[in-house]
Amino acid sequence: MKTDRKTVFIALGTLVVGLLLGALFFGGGGHSASSPELATEEHSHPESGLWTCSMHPQVRQSEPGSCPFCGMDLIPVSEGGNDDNPRVLKMSNAAQALADIRTEVVGSSVASASLSINGRIKADERRVQTQTTHFGGRIEKLYKNFEGEYVKKGEKVASIYSPQLVAAQNELLEAKKLASTNPALLEAARKKLKYWKITDEQIAAIEASGEAMRNIDLLSNYEGIILKKLVNNGDHLMEGGALYQIADLTTVWAIFEVYEKDLGKVKLGDKVTFSPNGINQNFEATINFIAPSVESNSRIIEVRADVPNGNGRLKPDMFIKAQIKAVASNELSIPRSAVLWTGKRSVVYVKLANNEGFELREVELGNAIDNHYQVIEGLKAGEEVVVNGTFTLDAEAQLKGKISMMAPSESSASDHKNGFQEIELPGTINYIESTPRSFKNQLQSLTKAYLTLKDAMVEGLPSSIQVQSQKVSEALKKTDMSLLKGDAHMHWMTLLEPMQQSLSDINSSDNRDQQRLQFINLSKALINAIESFGTTMESPLYVQFCPMANNDKGATWVSAQEEIINPYFGDMMLRCGNVEYTIENNPN
Repeated sequence: MKTDRKTVFIALGTLVVGLLLGALFFGGGGHSASSPELATEEHSHPESGLWTCSMHPQVRQSEPGSCPFCGMDLIPVSEGGNDDNPRVLKMSNAAQALADIRTEVVGSSVASASLSINGRIKADERRVQTQTTHFGGRIEKLYKNFEGEYVKKGEKVASIYSPQLVAAQNELLEAKKLASTNPALLEAARKKLKYWKITDEQIAAIEASGEAMRNIDLLSNYEGIILKKLVNNGDHLMEGGALYQIADLTTVWAIFEVYEKDLGKVKLGDKVTFSPNGINQNFEATINFIAPSVESNSRIIEVRADVPNGNGRLKPDMFIKAQIKAVASNELSIPRSAVLWTGKRSVVYVKLANNEGFELREVELGNAIDNHYQVIEGLKAGEEVVVNGTFTLDAEAQLKGKISMMAPSESSASDHKNGFQEIELPGTINYIESTPRSFKNQLQSLTKAYLTLKDAMVEGLPSSIQVQSQKVSEALKKTDMSLLKGDAHMHWMTLLEPMQQSLSDINSSDNRDQQRLQFINLSKALINAIESFGTTMESPLYVQFCPMANNDKGATWVSAQEEIINPYFGDMMLRCGNVEYTIENNPN
């Protein structure tokens, strides 16, 4: 009996302590809303008693679970309250904790813009010389027979028979005989030979032998590598005829191709780091020339840097990949993950003071800087922008009928029906590390189907385009979005709808030009997906750009080959465009 009483007292004491601790930690405090325990409690009991999907707001269930459409965890349907600002979304602390909303303070940062470009090595034109003959004649023998051979200044390059020179030598020998009585005649005969670049040593040899040389050796005026061999044995040349192009390659040019739209990211004095194909070494140089004109077909501007090449590792016509880094400057910048769609005008969510919610804010962005964007207008230093959970916020805003990235206005849907409208998409966000390999395999199958469709676009037969488009649609249906979690899942959802819509429009049209227009949006979304999630393809993919497509607005596409084969014009302008950048895949 005594033991039973003791057990009862212990139980009562434990209950009292538990009640006191519960009142201390969970009762009445304003900070409790942000605690994980309370977030879980609020998650279990939504205010309205209903649960929905952030990406499929038509779903309504009385209990938590998974979305029947995409497999995402359902979220509680919260009441909109008395918030009448269409751009402001209010969320409780518990809801923010549940959605894993994270913010970052906007501030000035020192950054340098980076631009990935391609180019090639070229001989410095100031160091390329043409070796010529200084007299007419027939080439009896070439001492340098191959392009790429090294030539020293003063070295013999050819033996030439010249009747003109034979006569001049005889004049010299006759003048030599009269040197004691007419030294001026001898000096005139020597000068005549010197005008034809015959050296003092050669003249002395002629005088010493007492006989005219039938063939005269032509000596090189320059030192370097023979870039071009222009003659063969037996060729007849006039005075000034060219034999070789000789280049001094101790300094070479690195020529980079910068697309017209990226010219604002490049200026004289920018540092460039590049690596040639086949050489595991980085080289550095400084941009010292920007071409004054644009190539009319490709819309490319050439920029140039001088590169020391004392060891000769850099060869003319080598392909190179480079990063141009602009001079560092103080500027406002925000992470890429804060931006919901990119373009000059973009949107972000800004956290309001006193935790009163989040405002959808339009901002003007500048250059991309690594994982950040420059902010030109729309934000101030010290404001907080959402950098994680942005898609969840936007979905919640759409659910409550607010203005959002996915529903900017009521007119956007009708605009699409009136004809082709190029879509705006969120910037690429690197989810590659967290993306399951199984999803990457599915994205690989989708990409391969797309590449076949791209080839059909080049051919331009509407019926074949429809057949291949249907295969892309089937591959898209096989992508299992439930494999992606959190913001990665949200990001995929924003890309999925435009891909589905584009394929539907391609399938329903028998007009080749309309099909090619819809291919623009499909390509934009797929490129974003490949960069964001990765594939298991073993070979690289090339993102290519045609400035003439889409009524001269330009359009991109993906190719497995570096060679330009334009899907928007086919045979009309098959080679129009350039490689913007390469996506290196990691099959492991």
